[in-house]
Amino acid sequence: MYKTRFVVKFKQGRAEVVRGHAPNGFISACNDIARLYGIDDGRVECQTRGSKARLKFSKEIPERAHQPIRNVWTPPTSPTRGGSRARG
Repeated sequence: MYKTRFVVKFKQGRAEVVRGHAPNGFISACNDIARLYGIDDGRVECQTRGSKARLKFSKEIPERAHQPIRNVWTPPTSPTRGGSRARG
């Protein structure tokens, strides 16, 4: 089952985080994309399951805007184990 990491909501063409924590660069890029593609309202969810992550778009976000939003999104990385350095 996927767990929601953050939710970005578009209101009157502006993106704002309503749940979780999204990178600042992603939010400013979403504002630019909203202006370019005329997105007035809608939402984008980042959902994770283990090391996998995906973006889920509401129906108000036009199909043609999905890929530009994916292009500016940096998927979350999984934590490293921090093991010992190999000697040789």
